[in-house]
Amino acid sequence: MPSRNERHLVTTTTFDSTVVGQTTSYRFLIYFTMNAHDFTSPKLFLSVLILTLSASLVAQDSARVSSGNKSLTKSRLFIGSQIPVDFTAGYSYQFNDRYSAAAHVGFITKPYSSFLINAMQTFGMDENLGKVIKKAFRTGGVYGIGPTYHFKKTHVGVFGQYMHLKGGGITPADALSVYFKKDFTPLNVNSLPAFEFSMQSNLVNVGALFGYVFQLRNPRLSINSEASLSKIIGSKNTFSSNRTLIDRTAFVQNIYREIDDEMRDAFIKYGFIPSLNLYLVYHL
Repeated sequence: MPSRNERHLVTTTTFDSTVVGQTTSYRFLIYFTMNAHDFTSPKLFLSVLILTLSASLVAQDSARVSSGNKSLTKSRLFIGSQIPVDFTAGYSYQFNDRYSAAAHVGFITKPYSSFLINAMQTFGMDENLGKVIKKAFRTGGVYGIGPTYHFKKTHVGVFGQYMHLKGGGITPADALSVYFKKDFTPLNVNSLPAFEFSMQSNLVNVGALFGYVFQLRNPRLSINSEASLSKIIGSKNTFSSNRTLIDRTAFVQNIYREIDDEMRDAFIKYGFIPSLNLYLVYHL
């Protein structure tokens, strides 16, 4: 049975596509589930991909670009990885020979889940704060959009991304007392479970990329390779613990406030994210 926080949508999409004089009918049954409290679940990620595929196919422009004896649309689907940030899939549209735009969604998980913090430590973030943040973030989602300029087989572009990171199980022993120089023993009551809190961060970053296209034998398939660098320009962090009453105390609220301030400053100061992007591209 669905929970109160879930919304389900079932819809069927049917359309015809004519390629080189042959008409093919496509029919998609979409089952979409959204849980309002889990924006980075694999279920939602896969659902978004299905909706992206269906929407892109339905919204294809009737204009075609020629490639030998094949007739291709200006729409493309791609799937791959921003190494070592996330696993990614998306849709792009080629307006003309020079300009295109793309939107993508990604899922952050192992082995990539700690790379963001490792990169920030390389740029100078405090090691103890890095330990706290690494413990906080285990999974996440990435949502991005941006334009691209093409010349021959190379291209350059800019993009913006929204990143949602989450995790849990942080304890005062996870370098908190060292970094903040505080005594956390008042939180360790023998008759209660050990104090743990979870943290979620929403980040906004902008970046630039340079890429090259490797065309495969099949004119509908190509491989895009890109090098990119982005910079975090904003963050918002929220906290909760396994002790609701303690969460409301001034002592814990002050801890959360200090962690939030330190993380926001660290993200802004050291939040550079380099990546190598590899995508398999399908020309619709």
